[in-house]
Amino acid sequence: MRIEELDAVCRQAAHDLLARESRPLPPSVVLPLPEATRVTTFPDFPGDDPGRFDLLARYAAEVVRPANAPAYGFVAEGELAGETPVEVAVVVYGARGHRPAITAAPFEGDVLGDFAAAEELDPSAFPFLSPLQHAVDEAAAPDALGGQGSGLPIVRP
Repeated sequence: MRIEELDAVCRQAAHDLLARESRPLPPSVVLPLPEATRVTTFPDFPGDDPGRFDLLARYAAEVVRPANAPAYGFVAEGELAGETPVEVAVVVYGARGHRPAITAAPFEGDVLGDFAAAEELDPSAFPFLSPLQHAVDEAAAPDALGGQGSGLPIVRP
């Protein structure tokens, strides 16, 4: 899987979540695994960064590391500040050996508008996601023969 494919998978997960969940979108983790993409929603996501960090650290220990997931995505609803605040779906994604990236799309009624171009996530933003990034950074590289049990490679173009 290329980083562009990870971006597309996570954007599609945001569209799919909006189609099946009520707003506000529940914060969700996207794990693209060789056998299937797994999306886990957290309807009772803590409202504070330490609580969020603890929840995602447990999730990383119980799910991400055992799956040897080399990439993740995070989808949530947010608001872009400005003269007129805009409600958006925020997508953050990261992969083994790659700094996390962020993008967002405005809500346009019952659908999402166009996503902005992804950009590198500021290291001080979303500190509660660091357990996910650490877990994917520790994922074992796939074996040279592309074995299923070794994870999904993420490569630059």
